[in-house]
Amino acid sequence: MSNIIQHPSAIVAVKTHHLHDVDNDTKSRLYSGTTAMASITGASMSSVRDAVRLVRHGAGWVDRPRAPAVTKTSDDEIESTLRLLGYSGEWHDFKRGPTLAAYLKARTGIQQSHPCIAFLGNHHVAISGELFCDVTNNGLMVDIDRAPWRRKQVHRVFVLTHRIPATPIPSKTPSPAQPALTAEQKRRIKELDRLFREAVKAETGAMRIKVTSTEVFIIRPADTGWTWCGARDGVVDSLLKLQEHGWIGGNTDEAAAYRATIGY
Repeated sequence: MSNIIQHPSAIVAVKTHHLHDVDNDTKSRLYSGTTAMASITGASMSSVRDAVRLVRHGAGWVDRPRAPAVTKTSDDEIESTLRLLGYSGEWHDFKRGPTLAAYLKARTGIQQSHPCIAFLGNHHVAISGELFCDVTNNGLMVDIDRAPWRRKQVHRVFVLTHRIPATPIPSKTPSPAQPALTAEQKRRIKELDRLFREAVKAETGAMRIKVTSTEVFIIRPADTGWTWCGARDGVVDSLLKLQEHGWIGGNTDEAAAYRATIGY
């Protein structure tokens, strides 16, 4: 149950027939839930992801060494995140989910004019009037007639109905200038990186691995190009905590060596 007290004087109507192009200031891969929320609210992707972290982990997440990864988002997380960003709404569920094409054609009332997030299984899209936005178009708005996923079933829709006071979203502050690393610290960082790469290869059967500051990509024998393995933080978590499901279980000797070196 929400602990936000809504005062009538603080509640205003949302802007109808309106979306935003997504401001992806993180330069990371877009995901459907956070993309839909950014398009509706106009908040930057970094702000939306920080709001999701606040919902999941509380304000203490900013004290963690690394920001928790934000990829998929649940229905409840999307509603709670939108409230933090200053938007409230209502759910509309469908017993027999129409296709997206049928839903768009049959919309009436606030679903036709107000910004909505449509839930197509695990995929989420933003709709408002005749505008549409999702990850397929890299977070750019398109006319509703050009919307993809038209044969996907719409299971439920969250319609944004009012603006409410937004909650301040904590963010990680830039770290103060650090002294230069010693030769031993540099050696340890290099060794941890080598063990991390070997562990991912062993877990996935990959021949090659590419690691960025936020993501991990691999090439396995049957792959024709780079395959996204996951957010870097998520891959690290999978190696550190033994998993029963997923393609990284952390059960190989290489993963054990990585954990032992970290001291986990």
